[in-house]
Amino acid sequence: MPLAPRWRGEGMFNDALTTSKQHSARRVAWRVAAVGTALALTLTGCSSGGGDNSSGNGSKNVKVDEVRLGTILPLTGSTAQNGNNSLHGIELAVEQINAAGGIKSMGGAKIKLSTADATSDAAKAASAATQFLSKGEPPLAIVGAYASGLTITVARVTERAKVPLLSTGFADELTHQGYKYFFQLPPASSLMGAAQFNYAIDIAKDAGKSIDKVAIVYANNAYGESQAKALKAQADKAGKTVVLNEGYSPNITDAGPIVSKIVASKPDAIYSIAYVPDSVLLMRALKAQGSDVPIFGGTGGYITPDFVKALGDQVNDVFSITTSNPDGYGDIGAAYLKKYGEFMPQEAHDNAAAVYVFAQALEEHPTTDSTDLAKYLHEGKFDQGAAASMPGGFVDFDETGVNVNAKPVMVQWQNKSLIGVWPADIVKGKPVWPGQ
Repeated sequence: MPLAPRWRGEGMFNDALTTSKQHSARRVAWRVAAVGTALALTLTGCSSGGGDNSSGNGSKNVKVDEVRLGTILPLTGSTAQNGNNSLHGIELAVEQINAAGGIKSMGGAKIKLSTADATSDAAKAASAATQFLSKGEPPLAIVGAYASGLTITVARVTERAKVPLLSTGFADELTHQGYKYFFQLPPASSLMGAAQFNYAIDIAKDAGKSIDKVAIVYANNAYGESQAKALKAQADKAGKTVVLNEGYSPNITDAGPIVSKIVASKPDAIYSIAYVPDSVLLMRALKAQGSDVPIFGGTGGYITPDFVKALGDQVNDVFSITTSNPDGYGDIGAAYLKKYGEFMPQEAHDNAAAVYVFAQALEEHPTTDSTDLAKYLHEGKFDQGAAASMPGGFVDFDETGVNVNAKPVMVQWQNKSLIGVWPADIVKGKPVWPGQ
C-alpha cells in the first residue's frame, strides 16, 4: 500500500516539522554512538569508490586525493534536454565544490565525476547503470536519473550494488520499495499532484475566481500517471467535476486530438503533466484552437528555458507546480546564468543540490564506504550550497529515503520569466490571474 502523502494543506508544514524534530533526536543518538565507535584509521590513496570497501567509518583521518561521484541521465532521446540541463547543474556544483577546496575533512579530496547516458528508455537505463557500475572502480554514490521511469529501473541496479542513488525522480513507488540506498530530494508525485490542484484553487480564490470543472491530461508514464492520480483524488475530494482525465504517449507528435478533447470538455482550468516536447505541442494546439483557459503545469517541460524559447510570449500567465523556487536560487543560479547563458532550470538546481548533499555528508562524516555514506545520508541534515535553496532551507531524509522537508512551489511565467507565486510564505512574487 502506498504511504499516505506527507503534504496536505496547512498541515503539511506541521507534519514535516514534527518529523524533522524526531529525526534530529535520532541523529544526535546516532552521532554519539558513532563517536564512540569510530576507528582511528589513516587512509591514503588516489581515489575512493563504492562497493564493499570497508574503509572510512566516519573517521576524521580519512585522507584521499579524490572521491568518485557518478551520474546517470537521459542525454539522448525524448527527455535529453532535461537530462542535459541536469548534467549542467551537476557539473557546476562539482566545479564549485572543488574550487572551494574539495572535501576538506578528507584532505581536500576533489570530486571526480563520471557520466553515463541512461537514454530515454527505461530498459536501456538499467543496462547503462549495470555497465556503469561493473567497469573499473565504482563510484561512492550516484546522482540520477531525472525521469521517474528511468529512475525506477536504475534504482534496482544501484540498490543491488549498495551504492547510494541521490535522485530527483518524483514517483511515490521509488520510496515504497524498502530501499536503503535510495534518496529522493523533491516531493513525491502524490504531493506534487495534490499541491498542483490545491494551490491552483487557492490562487483562483485569491483572484476572486472559482475552478469547478477541471481537465487533467498527462504523459502516461510513472511520472505522469502518479501525479495525475493525485490530482484526480484531490479534485474528487474537493467536489470538483473532472470533465476530462486522459493520458497520452510522451512521444506524441500531434497534440491536436487531445487538445480538441480539452476544448470540448469546457474546463475552468487545465492541469497538464508533460515533458518539453509535449508541453510545447499542447500549448501551440491550445492557442491554435483559441483556448484561453488557465493552465497549471506539472513541472517537466513547463519550467524549462526551452519552453520559453519555443513559445515566446505565449508562455505568459502559464502556471506550473515545481520542486524549488527559481527566483530563490541565489549564487548558484547566477553562476549558472553566467556559465550557460540561460536561467537555471529546476532539474539543474535540484541535481546540483544532490551534489551538495553528497559533499556535505562526506565533509561531516568522512568515509570511502558507500554503505557507511548511505547510513549518514539517512541521519544528517543538509543545508549547504544548492541544498539550502530547496524549499524549507535544507534536505532531511527519513528511513525510506523521503526528504521530509520537501515542499512544492507554484511558479508562473510573467514577462517571460519564471516567478515563484505560491505559497506566500516561501516565495517572493504574487500570482496574476490570466486575463486580469
